[in-house]
Amino acid sequence: MHRTVIPVGLAIGALSWGIVALVSDRFEPFDSSVGFYWGQFFLSIFAVYFGYKNGLKILFVYLFSAYTGMNAYAFIFGVSEARGWALLGLVTTLILLVYPLFFGVMGKLASFVQSKYNKSLKQDK
Repeated sequence: MHRTVIPVGLAIGALSWGIVALVSDRFEPFDSSVGFYWGQFFLSIFAVYFGYKNGLKILFVYLFSAYTGMNAYAFIFGVSEARGWALLGLVTTLILLVYPLFFGVMGKLASFVQSKYNKSLKQDK
């Protein structure tokens, strides 16, 4: 699973940006609340999975690769104005990682609680 986290992150990051044009008439997640939340949904689902199954280290690798995918998509498929704002975009797109980070940490926390619960069940036997 560790080898697939980077390509998955790149793809989901690009999808989180590309979905905006499919659900609205805008290009950027910041300009469309529907697009923003759909993108956050996809990013967060995978963040929960990686946090739960693989822990925080892999979660951060996923988030960084998703961040890279978002910015690459915006640069490659955006209009010239989007390319002109690319450096500022590297900073502003960090806000798009807040929800996925939160949900990924919640996934890790759920994994931790579940492992403690399973250990207590084994000790009770």
